[in-house]
Amino acid sequence: MKLFICLCLVLMSIQTYATHILGGYVQAKRVSPTSLQYDIVVTLYLDEVYGRAAADDVNIIQICFGDGTTRTITRATRQLVTDRVASLNVYQTQHTYAGPGSFVVTTTIPNRTEARNLPRADLLPFTLSTTLLINSQLVNQTPAVSVPATGFRLAARQRATINLQATDAEGDSLVYGLVRALTTTSLTSCEQRTATTYQFPNDATRQGTFRINSRTGTLVWDSPVELGRYVISIAIDEWRNGVTISRTIHEITLFVEDRPGTPTPTPPYEPAIEGAFGGIITALPEYTDADIELVVFPNPVESRLWVTIQSRKAIVPSAQLRDIGGRLIHELRFNGPARRHEQLIDLESLSAGTYILHTEVNGRTIAEKILKK
Repeated sequence: MKLFICLCLVLMSIQTYATHILGGYVQAKRVSPTSLQYDIVVTLYLDEVYGRAAADDVNIIQICFGDGTTRTITRATRQLVTDRVASLNVYQTQHTYAGPGSFVVTTTIPNRTEARNLPRADLLPFTLSTTLLINSQLVNQTPAVSVPATGFRLAARQRATINLQATDAEGDSLVYGLVRALTTTSLTSCEQRTATTYQFPNDATRQGTFRINSRTGTLVWDSPVELGRYVISIAIDEWRNGVTISRTIHEITLFVEDRPGTPTPTPPYEPAIEGAFGGIITALPEYTDADIELVVFPNPVESRLWVTIQSRKAIVPSAQLRDIGGRLIHELRFNGPARRHEQLIDLESLSAGTYILHTEVNGRTIAEKILKK
């Protein structure tokens, strides 16, 4: 069972339009194996060209830790990057949790700047989140991300490839997926929600494709056509021993501009797919084609197995887990057509050995070998 403990941050320090916010992320690191004390580090990307004055004002942010406490913290460092057009701003504090559990932490900047794919963004707070599992046995540092080497600006009518790969100190498996931008329910709320007006960039323009490789974090926009500002939100799931132990939301803003270069043909429009399309890393090859992908994780498995079936069109799959002799072990049922189906199977009571997951999609049968440890 996935356990998510949301650590959400929204910037709350100024009352003007957030023209200076280019994105950011939150990182959490357990300080000691003998206590539940965590370093909480917020990194903000701020515009130093068009939003310099507003960026100067973001000296403090407020964090709700989700256990009934909040804290105001000051900016520790401000480093210019990408030819001095943006800055990395770091805010750091420590917090000790009384025990394991779910914690939602929020803070608010009153409004965003409007983007082509986020209408009326000026009415929405800017929100970041990191989700982590906290218990006495788990010592972990959530992934670290960085500003793309390509910066925040893209050339119109040219295929864009952006490396959003994160690093993980413990070497845990990382899985990347497209998600919708976050906001909060009100300026004083610590609860996050999805921005309902958000669209993926190519969905907003109804042109080309917009995909992320869930294994490598490489984002490909083929290709941006209409000029303007676009908000991009990426989820980075951290897996260890078959359990999701953190989720980091990394948001960046991309500016599509007329720039020198050779135009590339824009492929036919395909809706972007929310979630990790491209597969979670497993020990065995997976079935994949241009339309459908079957992902099982972890494999080999000790107890709980996640099964994900994704398609570029809405489908209603069926799946059965059988032993090597063909005996039915478990039948998966999915409700209604969707482009993404997920289900968790508890295999703890099964004997070690080889099992086969038979999945039927649109008249095709896909067989995946599962190794039970």
